[in-house]
Amino acid sequence: MYCNILLTKPFNQLFTYKSKIGQQVKPGSVVIVPFGAKKLEVGLVYSVLENKPKNDKVFKIKYIHSIINHVVINHKIIEFVNWISDFTLSPKGSVLKLFLVNKNIIDYESKDQINNLNNFKEIKFNFEQQKVFNQINKFLYKKFQTIVLQGVTGSGKTEVYFNAIQKILVKKNQILIMLPEISLTPQLEIRFKDRFGFTPEIWHSKISEAKKKNIWHNCLKGSSRIILGARSSLFLPFKNLGLIIVDEEHDSSFKQEENIRYNARDLAIVKSKIEKIPIILSSATPSLETHYNIFKKKYFHVFLPSQYSGLSLPAIEIIDMKKENLDKNKFLSKNLINNVKTNLDNRQQVLLFLNRRGYSPLVVCRGCGYKYHCENCSSFLVMHKNKKRLVCHHCGLIKEFNNICHSCRKDNFLKFIGPGVEKLEEEVKFNFPKATIKVMSSDTANTPAKVKKIVFDFEKNNINILIATQLMAKGYHFSNLSLVGIIDADSAFMGSDMRAMEKTYNLLEQVGGRAGRERRTGKVIVQSYFEDHPIIKAFEKRDRKDFINKSLIERKKFSLPPYVYLTSIIVSGSSKNQVQSYCYKLSKNVKIDDKVLMYGPVEAPFFLLRGKYRYRFLFKSKKRKLLNNFVKNMIDLTPLETNIKVSIDVDPQSFS
Repeated sequence: MYCNILLTKPFNQLFTYKSKIGQQVKPGSVVIVPFGAKKLEVGLVYSVLENKPKNDKVFKIKYIHSIINHVVINHKIIEFVNWISDFTLSPKGSVLKLFLVNKNIIDYESKDQINNLNNFKEIKFNFEQQKVFNQINKFLYKKFQTIVLQGVTGSGKTEVYFNAIQKILVKKNQILIMLPEISLTPQLEIRFKDRFGFTPEIWHSKISEAKKKNIWHNCLKGSSRIILGARSSLFLPFKNLGLIIVDEEHDSSFKQEENIRYNARDLAIVKSKIEKIPIILSSATPSLETHYNIFKKKYFHVFLPSQYSGLSLPAIEIIDMKKENLDKNKFLSKNLINNVKTNLDNRQQVLLFLNRRGYSPLVVCRGCGYKYHCENCSSFLVMHKNKKRLVCHHCGLIKEFNNICHSCRKDNFLKFIGPGVEKLEEEVKFNFPKATIKVMSSDTANTPAKVKKIVFDFEKNNINILIATQLMAKGYHFSNLSLVGIIDADSAFMGSDMRAMEKTYNLLEQVGGRAGRERRTGKVIVQSYFEDHPIIKAFEKRDRKDFINKSLIERKKFSLPPYVYLTSIIVSGSSKNQVQSYCYKLSKNVKIDDKVLMYGPVEAPFFLLRGKYRYRFLFKSKKRKLLNNFVKNMIDLTPLETNIKVSIDVDPQSFS
């Protein structure tokens, strides 16, 4: 018997093997096969042939080495692999690798898992929650439907989709809950245990391989009933999936920016369509694309307009920083300092938000003007004072810091431009020496255990003032947090990112929504040098509907998504001349089509990244299929050269 097998290698083609006597194979069987000189590779049987395939070429057909008998991948997963490959223009074998991970994980016998699923805790909905759940409940037992669960921060969206989970659990189906950041898992894990009486399986890149083995196989058997995970959880081999929930669906962290580039939220919708099950997109600030699909009646929309606690939404105050007479290297306005003091006197907690890691984003010599930059990237080195080092946040380059200028060798002439969370911490400690202060960033909370510790301490009032980056911007509930101070509200909407306005508005609303969720009405203080900017004004008025409408009008005017489709190609390599030459060959292989616009090649904003020179193409069309075919033909006509990397990004989120 002969088999056409897809290997977990960067190929689209299937390779023919034959089975040994006694080996039982069928479509979906996972096998180990010889490939190349002495290597064994993992593969998936796509089709079985009774006779040797006809081929003009003479080649030796090798035998299948072994079959992983207890692992069979169902046809829905194979369909999903094919769809991802066609959509992202990635080799099918590379996509298959996302699902089969590695030989150690799939060639493993897991122990049967038993969950007690009868210890559900009943909760009482308010009127709005009950109304919304009744609408969602109509779709839980039908075929594919995308449901957008929108609600103001603190409105109880999680409890609504928990109720949906309970209904699916009773049916003995599996549920996938996707989160954009692993930092969100600890608090949701605790809430889940309290609500359902058991802990969900947690899947992300930092869990041990031993845990990955058990979870992967328990998903395949159907004994893992609930998975709480990051992007990669979408590729687990669910046996009987009944519901997908994408929490914080607007978050750009769902976009995978390396290797195969995909948006996990969009793939989750496709997965639910293939599985013929409902999917819930939950967010206080749905993305513009999601709003557009609501307007087009593609998604069903429900809305929770008020906080579960019954409290009013936090009051918003904008501070015009141009009118503040701040001392040198100080960043807190007098108004914010006074409000922090009042909150601390009332034994209330404070969150100060600054989305900038380290001590200072730029170090400059006052003597010669030298700026410390990364030798591998088109970026400046960031000062991390606590560890006395300069760090590139793009490639990870680390240089030990001293006060002598690298260029002119003058001592004590270095100046730190702009604040990071470490510099803000210094100022907060100076103003509030008796307060317990903690910083939460990817430097201080770089493991799930560290995240859990900070969240626990803040929940238990062991921290008075928390200084945080966007790790704390969404999903968290702290009953004693009454004041949120946003230190540099302007930085996010500066630059060339077409989504900068949307991201800034969402960030302001999400961060501000951490305040006043339970015990008393909160307050949000926003420090801005552009207090009249439309984003700041829209946030101050809480006029999200007007912001969405104007943003969509602007996107349509300038032919931007969601009214058109975009695809980018990034060409990179260690030789600038070779990259330029390859880009020229690519552009020469363009077949002119007036329905596809091509921009570039041009130097990428991050022209040098991790020692590689980068050029970008951008393509635009109103027809997705036409655009994909255009880009695919262009790539196929230009053989890849040694030392050149070509990355295709369908629906790019980042333009760096």
